[in-house]
Amino acid sequence: SSFSLSDSAQNRAKPLGPLPYTVPTKRHFFGSMASLCLRLAIVASCFSTALAVGGRIRGRSGAKSGSKSGALGTASADFFNPIFSAPQLTPKEFLMISSPTEQKIVFTEIKNFKSTTGRTFALVDSGLVDPRGMSFDRDRGALYVADKGAKRIFRYHVYVDDSSGTRTLTTDGVQLCIAQNADTEWVDVDVNGDVFYSDATSKTINRIPINVIEMLSKGQYAAGDVVLVSEKSVVSGSGSGSSYDDDRKVYAVYQGSVNPHVSVPAGVVSDGARLYWTNAESGKTAGSVVEGSVAPKLAQGETAYPSKALTNATDIGFGITKSNKMVFYTLDANGLGQVSGVTSGGVSFALASGLSAPRGLAWDGDQTIFVADQAAGTVYSIPAGRIMENAPLTKSAVLDGAFGVALFSEHDQAWNMRPFA
Repeated sequence: SSFSLSDSAQNRAKPLGPLPYTVPTKRHFFGSMASLCLRLAIVASCFSTALAVGGRIRGRSGAKSGSKSGALGTASADFFNPIFSAPQLTPKEFLMISSPTEQKIVFTEIKNFKSTTGRTFALVDSGLVDPRGMSFDRDRGALYVADKGAKRIFRYHVYVDDSSGTRTLTTDGVQLCIAQNADTEWVDVDVNGDVFYSDATSKTINRIPINVIEMLSKGQYAAGDVVLVSEKSVVSGSGSGSSYDDDRKVYAVYQGSVNPHVSVPAGVVSDGARLYWTNAESGKTAGSVVEGSVAPKLAQGETAYPSKALTNATDIGFGITKSNKMVFYTLDANGLGQVSGVTSGGVSFALASGLSAPRGLAWDGDQTIFVADQAAGTVYSIPAGRIMENAPLTKSAVLDGAFGVALFSEHDQAWNMRPFA
């Protein structure tokens, strides 16, 4: 996608500030018709605000009575009232969100970085225990979900459905398990179709080749038949997994047992050539954000694949995403949630502060990233086209326990795919 916006558009429309009001003197306090009209306008404005707030409170209290149904299907009880002051400046796009609290995946169509309806609608509402990190293959239409409670990674095929005249998302109804016994919260699919995930127990960053996923989808074998092997051992000709066929292997690329830049790996992202991850512990020592390679080569005499820390700013890192210019990650900064950016040269900056518990991140392919704040139950969009600090947050969607985020745009190759076509 090459769609771009000006800085003014990135700053989003802001609500109008207080109306200008000059304190009247005794001489014209009662005689000024303009002052009277102004006071009436203020009263009317307050009344309208009260109605809007009341409606939002009633919507949230309705969670006990179930979700709302409509043309788009089952809607979440959480909602907000989006305000649009400009025509659509962004492409047609859907935002997908996971919630461990709700045990489901939802979606909402977005316009100018905000939900068009203020509501989210169920995409996957059964078969999940603790869905967390997500990643969407924009070329193949595959959504990957890390279910920490089930210790599995699932794949769903997602499609745009406009057959009823209302644009919505759907799946083909198939939940494919591509990894099991994985202690993971984070997953990423790269442009090659390979899937990467971190395992907090084994302290490894692993790669599932696309050919393994294809064989699993064809029923050639099950996820339990796939074995995790050290890629370094396979390359060197040693290792206990060498008896397995190549299409039954998942590779541990970076391992905490030998690599000083892997402590407890968390978020992971690949651009197809390079591999980046955060550490959830000891980031100031091992690296808060680390850069490696998708296909690393072992230098002579070395026991671990080469990697380097881009920043050691924090001990605790969470989600991560990469734009065409920079890497962004969520972190805990002295008990406060923050989204930070880091350049390839190691220049760090606090992009957005004041968050409660930021977790998953997604880049829109242009100049904006989306972040899920789990504690606030909100997904925000943030302008991220250049180095800046304290960037404005725009509320994009609300969902109790929002954790993972992914985007699906009309510019993606998978947009025109249809199930069973």
